[in-house]
This record gives sequence, structure tokens and C-alpha cells, in this order.
Amino acid sequence: MTIQAHRPRGRRPGRTDTRGAIQSAALTLFSEMGYEKVSLRAVARAAEVDPALIHHYFDNKADLFARSVLDLPLDAEAIVQQILDGPTEGIGERTVLVFLQAWDAPGAGERFTAMMRAAVTDPGARRPLSEFMSREVLVKVAEAVGNGNAKLRAQLGVSLLLGLTLSRDILELPALVKARNPALARSLGRAMQAHLVDPW
Repeated sequence: MTIQAHRPRGRRPGRTDTRGAIQSAALTLFSEMGYEKVSLRAVARAAEVDPALIHHYFDNKADLFARSVLDLPLDAEAIVQQILDGPTEGIGERTVLVFLQAWDAPGAGERFTAMMRAAVTDPGARRPLSEFMSREVLVKVAEAVGNGNAKLRAQLGVSLLLGLTLSRDILELPALVKARNPALARSLGRAMQAHLVDPW
């Protein structure tokens, strides 16, 4: 995901990775508490820095959230290629599996959870995740198989993936938490195939 980060406006004395400590603390708090309940002072306390340093590195709470949470270890082009690399009838299952594997990458699960919590509480936080998944991945998959209504198909696919994330990682429905990725991909892949590939 390409979220443009503002460069720090200079250096402060003290800890060499103050900015990294702030981002790490912010990621943890956003993941645990959601977006609304996290204050910049709470982040400063967790990072053990002066609150003024947060304003030195980040414009505001939204800027801190974007740079700490939305900087996901995802390569959209590689994901699209991985989904398309194989029989057309397996696109739905591969799509679900690729995203599940992305969520399992080190640190990614916390990031997705924080974004989902923020999306529920703050309308302004809804677009980055859903637009990335739709525009950069699922629209391209739907277009690659020749569907003209790719935007609608992609957003239906996003709703499926985010519904899974909400149910498994936030509501923590026990059976979903215990289910292995291949089983989830096989089951949800049928619906994803209908959304992205099958003729309507």
C-alpha cells in the first residue's frame, strides 16, 4: 500500500529511534483499543517520550495512524499475480488464501485488526484499507478475467474478506479462530469465485 509519509522536520536529541518507538506504541494501542479511544498523550506515555515529540514527527492523530498502521507489508502486484497464477476456476479460493496468508505475516495481523477497529468507529478510517483491497487487487483480478463490472465485483469481494476479518479477529468467533486457512479458503472461495469471476 502506498501511503505517502511526511518526512520528519529535523532530528531531536536523545533516543536514535524515537519515531520508531512512537509508531510501535501507536500500533499496539490502536490494535488494543481501536482508533477513537487512543490519545496522543497515551501514545507518548507508552513510547516513553514527551508528547511534543509526537507533534514533531506526525501532524496529528490521523497522520500517526496512517503511518503506523497502514504501512502494510503487502505487494499488490505480487498478490494479483499470485491470484491469477493458476486455473480460472481456482481464483476465488486463491484470493481468500492469499489474503489470509498476508494477515499471517509478522506484524500484519495487528495492523489489520487496528484498521478494522478504526473503520468501525471512525468514518474517515474506512477508505484506506477497503480502497487498497478493491482498487489495487480485486478490481484488477476481475478485469483480468474480462468482467466489465469489476468495481462492483471487487467491492463484494472486499465485503467478504473484511467480514471474515471482523468475525475471526475482532469478534473472535471460536470456530473461525480455530479453522485453518485452507479450510476457510475452500469454503469462502466459492463465494469469492461468484463475486470476481462467474458470469451474472
